[in-house]
Amino acid sequence: MNTVLVVEDDEVHRDALARTLRRAGFAVITASGVSQAEGAVKSRAPDAAIIDLRLQDGDGIMVVKMLNLRAPRCRSIVLTGYGSIPVAVDAVKNGAVDVRAKPTTPEDIISALRKALAQPAPPTELDEVERQHIMRTLEGTEGNISHAARRLGLHRRTLQRKLQRLDGTASVPPGREDEDDEDSGDEVSA
Repeated sequence: MNTVLVVEDDEVHRDALARTLRRAGFAVITASGVSQAEGAVKSRAPDAAIIDLRLQDGDGIMVVKMLNLRAPRCRSIVLTGYGSIPVAVDAVKNGAVDVRAKPTTPEDIISALRKALAQPAPPTELDEVERQHIMRTLEGTEGNISHAARRLGLHRRTLQRKLQRLDGTASVPPGREDEDDEDSGDEVSA
C-alpha cells in the first residue's frame, strides 16, 4: 500500500482529501503546514505527496524541496488556486512531478497520483553511484556479466536484476537463464 502525505492548511479540504485517498486504498499521513510535514517525514517517508501551494507557515515549494532531501523517492503533486505557468515551472524545477489547478475533483487527484506512482522513482545518489560502479566493472570485463558478477561478489542473476532496476537495459539472453559458467558469454550493451 502506497503512503501519501497530504499537506493542506484548510482542515476541511485536508480531511476530505484524506478520506477520499483512504477509500481509494492509500495509507494517508496529513500535515497542516511545512513544520508538520517535516515532522511526519521523520517518522515515515511517503511514496507520494499532495501539497497545497499556499500554506500558513510557508509555501508548498518548501515542502517539495524538503521531500527531495529527506524522501528522494517521493513523487510530489502541487495543488494551487493561483495557477500560472511560472508557478508550475517553479514547482517542477524544484521536484514536483505534477501541478494541478484548484478546484479539482477527487478523481482527478487520484488519477494524477496513480500516474505519478506508476512512473519509476527518481534515482537516489546511492543508486547512481552503484550504477556507475557496475558499469565500470562491466567495461573492465568487456560486458561479460558472469565475470563482472564474480568481480562484484554477486550472483550473475542478481547482477542482471540490479542492471534492470538501475538502467532497465540489461536482460538475460534467451536460453541462458540457468547458465553461470566461466565462458557463458553473457554480455550487456552499455
